[in-house]
Amino acid sequence: MGYINIFASNDVYVSVKNNQLTVKGENKSQDFPLEDINSIMLEGLQSTITTYTLSQLAERGIIVFVCDNSHLPNGVVLPFMNYYQTLSQYQNQANLSKPLQKQLWQTIIKNKITNQNEVLNICGKRDVLKELIASVLSGDNSNNEAKASLIYFKKLFGKNFTRRDDEQPVNAFLNYGYSVVRGFVARSIVTHGLMPFLGVFHANMYNAYNLADDLLEVFRPAVDLFVKINFSENDELNSANKSMLYNLINYDLLVDGQKQTISNCIDILVESYAKSLKENKNLLKQIYISRLEIHKYE
Repeated sequence: MGYINIFASNDVYVSVKNNQLTVKGENKSQDFPLEDINSIMLEGLQSTITTYTLSQLAERGIIVFVCDNSHLPNGVVLPFMNYYQTLSQYQNQANLSKPLQKQLWQTIIKNKITNQNEVLNICGKRDVLKELIASVLSGDNSNNEAKASLIYFKKLFGKNFTRRDDEQPVNAFLNYGYSVVRGFVARSIVTHGLMPFLGVFHANMYNAYNLADDLLEVFRPAVDLFVKINFSENDELNSANKSMLYNLINYDLLVDGQKQTISNCIDILVESYAKSLKENKNLLKQIYISRLEIHKYE
């Protein structure tokens, strides 16, 4: 998997030749080796990308985001089911037992609240959610996720903050970050031969990415911490700030005690989910937050 995430805030022409991706703007042109590219964000509504380019990107699992009139991500181009055992993966998903389903969701929520608690620790509010972590039940039947979030967001962003208020600028930053990470989760799900609409907890018949929304929960606190550290209430969600949020995917989290980029952590989590289904036991990896730092490539 590549490591370069290309953010094109203006209208560009994107093409491929000799295994090089060319991004040509009004005043400059840049080339990138295809093997080094992880994703592309096309913010300009008049940008052009050739069909051959899309084919080459899909073949290499490179994700392409497109944006709406507000320059917010509203679509993603994913590779089309190139996993070698797609039918087997589908059968494993369809045959997911209720007990294992509840165990997996318990693990996801426990991991999420643990990360929320660590975010608060980093921000100087010690072990606020510790008791809720310990009391997450199978299937989260006591709804500790909602209880934790109610406490967590007010501790992190202030007592008047609510996720439901679109007028609060922080929510624009959070939503942008979540949507970017969600796209990478969806890419990983598809490339591992899983059906993104078959979730663990989420089961909306109109949502093609229920599983992505399930696994995204683990990574939401990383977005929250990044927004808290890097932006203020007076900041605008402009192109420069979007580019910063987009590059969050290259920051490190911890898995098995080792630092990995969020992009890699997503793949590790999805692979462990697929393995859990195959072996019919909870083998889901835990992804943990430490202090967010950009990954150092050799």
